Amino acid sequence: MGATQADPALPLLEQEVQRLRRELQQAKEQYVRAVAEFDNARKRLHREKEEFVRYAAEAIVERLLPIVDSLDHALAAVDKPADPQAVVKGVQLIHRQLLDVLEREGVKRILSVGEAFDPNQHEAVAQAETRDGAAENTVVEEIQVGYALHGKVIRPAIVKVAKGAEKQHAE
Repeated sequence: MGATQADPALPLLEQEVQRLRRELQQAKEQYVRAVAEFDNARKRLHREKEEFVRYAAEAIVERLLPIVDSLDHALAAVDKPADPQAVVKGVQLIHRQLLDVLEREGVKRILSVGEAFDPNQHEAVAQAETRDGAAENTVVEEIQVGYALHGKVIRPAIVKVAKGAEKQHAE
């Protein structure tokens, strides 16, 4: 046999290989751009989150500043001869202002006295014998107020709970 003839499909195959290489290069470039965009978005979100956390309290701090001003005025009034009843009323007003700010922020006091003991909302530190016939496991005294933020307990109420009659006799 003589010289081999070149396969007529070879130029077409070479063109196809070149086309596929270009497509592969474009896909690689798109991939690198997508990874870079994703990384930039991740960094941007991280920065935004840090900024949000840093300034999240700004609104509540703005609402608390008038209360601080009121406390400053009350302390100044204590140093001067004043009507003690006026000072008491001023402190009561400041207390109400603070509770109003907390309530607007979603903070609610946990109801305790007279309520059934709930370990999710109350922390019992003592039991008490009752003379008024309170039912067993009823909160009879609140030692420290508890609070919930948007329904989530952030500080349980510290309470005394009524003992049952059978427990009283057994002891």
